[in-house]
Amino acid sequence: MFRNDYVMRMIEQFGQALGVLLGLKRQLKPQEALELVGETYKRLFGLNPNLLRALSERDLIDLLNRQGEASAEKLLVIAGLMKEEAELHAMLDRPSDSYRLNAKALNLTLMAAGEQTAADWLDVPGQVEELLGRLAGYELPAATKGLLWPYYEAAGRFADAEDVLFELLDDCDQVAATGEETEERDGCRALLEQALRFYERLLALPEDALEAGRLPIGEVRDGLEDVRALAAKRRIGL
Repeated sequence: MFRNDYVMRMIEQFGQALGVLLGLKRQLKPQEALELVGETYKRLFGLNPNLLRALSERDLIDLLNRQGEASAEKLLVIAGLMKEEAELHAMLDRPSDSYRLNAKALNLTLMAAGEQTAADWLDVPGQVEELLGRLAGYELPAATKGLLWPYYEAAGRFADAEDVLFELLDDCDQVAATGEETEERDGCRALLEQALRFYERLLALPEDALEAGRLPIGEVRDGLEDVRALAAKRRIGL
């Protein structure tokens, strides 16, 4: 009960802040809007805004966990505020700051989407697509792709999941070609294992579900063979 009350208050305050931010953007007052975002971070989480922006996504989750549960709702609120910040920095012609905040907002949104407690008060798929649209001119980092393909799989977008997964596998193939036993090579071995499990999960699905996900059964089998061939090429046993 207490948690529900806290979450509802947080969501309500977040919604109120968004309303004020919208008004400031319409009045072309991005600097005032940025100050409001900083105040909202402090009010909702009791944390220095610069610290929130500087921490990695994983470190941010660890910090929130030390304060209590790092719920999906918290992550989505922070991601929503960072998305607003990114737009404000774009208005101020600060593309690097805008990119960094959009990328971080996307990662946090994807992390929240993977939690069973993910909130239904926010259009998470819509936010993911908006952020991907903003980042369309950039190559997504591998860490973001590593969050994106399981999100697509969970959403039933199997062809999209496969596309992102094979982008990661292509990068790994170049690393594995060096023949050196490195941390990156170990990560590529783990990715190949994840890819194998992905195709095995798809093979267990009805064919109409695969068709709906734009990855027919024949393409699933082809993808599985490609993964096995890549593993054999690099002498990685699966």
